[in-house]
Amino acid sequence: MRQTIRQIISRHGRTSAARRFRIAYFATVTIGLVAVVLYTLSGLPDWAHTLTSRTTFVVAALYVVEWLTRIWVAPEGSATPAWRARLRYVLSPAGVSDFAAMLALPIGLNVDLTGDDKSLFCVVWSLKLVRYSEGLAMLGRVIVNQRASLISVLTVFAIVLLLSATLVYVLERHVQPDVFHSIPAAMWWAIVTLTTTGYGDVTPQTVGGRMIAGVVMVSGIAVFAIRAGILANGFSVELRRRDFLRTWDLCSRVPLFRDGGVELIATIVHLLRIDDARPGEVLMRRGQDGDCMYFIVSGRVRVEAGRADIELGPGDFFGEMALLSGDARSATVTVIDTAELLVLDIADFRDLAGKRPDLIRSISEVAQRRGHVTA
Repeated sequence: MRQTIRQIISRHGRTSAARRFRIAYFATVTIGLVAVVLYTLSGLPDWAHTLTSRTTFVVAALYVVEWLTRIWVAPEGSATPAWRARLRYVLSPAGVSDFAAMLALPIGLNVDLTGDDKSLFCVVWSLKLVRYSEGLAMLGRVIVNQRASLISVLTVFAIVLLLSATLVYVLERHVQPDVFHSIPAAMWWAIVTLTTTGYGDVTPQTVGGRMIAGVVMVSGIAVFAIRAGILANGFSVELRRRDFLRTWDLCSRVPLFRDGGVELIATIVHLLRIDDARPGEVLMRRGQDGDCMYFIVSGRVRVEAGRADIELGPGDFFGEMALLSGDARSATVTVIDTAELLVLDIADFRDLAGKRPDLIRSISEVAQRRGHVTA
């Protein structure tokens, strides 16, 4: 039972129960944060004020249960003693965040603050969104992978900041002694100008100061453009890496590719894209032009060919007839169970026919044995 619960609450869980738990998890965090925000409204009706207050208590109680549950299941999948695995979780960033989320409301209600300020301790709940957010996890990996480049950009930013603040201090300290009375004071202007925010509360008056301001503005645009380029490239690399690993894993579960060995998977993995299909979704209809074929990794589909209907499951493929013959689709395909599919577009199919004609022959032979009923 403990292993099952761990799989459900794991961020990597792919079962339907794990997906439902993640949905409920995000819903709980959202409801708790909305309740905290609404609780601070002064004109809120009494019934609504009571509802939001009780909602925060319920959410806090759920976080207590979650924290204790994660401590209980921590030893699963760990080779270390149970107490050490539990202690590792408690002292980990995720464990500390869960503990803080659990204590946010009790601390807020007992600290001597004024009025609704007590509930603001619960904004720590927003940190719980990090655990199941793939985007934030990816951002962390990008920053770690690109740290050398980012540190270089930050170094340039710091150098430009210090130089511009120093030069403006020298040029403006006698003209505006109340504003540029020191280099730290001049740094406020330098930061605002370098980030191109331009509040206008502090501006140089001398010709030299304004010339420096122009250079700083252009330098700020260049620095932030470089940083944005580094992050964008890092995200692109991370997305390709993630998609490559998942596609490779799915390819290795399709017998047609697995039997062809690592060389075949390495050839085709860059040509395939992943499609997660839901029950009832129509993937193709009879009479449509054939622009792709599908390989089933998991789930089932129904092929309605007119003469007879067949069901296909993991390891099967469909949609190949239109690509082989160039004719329109000969069947309608509908998803029965939630399915993970690998999609091969017609252009990549033809490219593959030149690189691996043996694979195309295998696909053609299977299609002929089925009696041409797979679209």
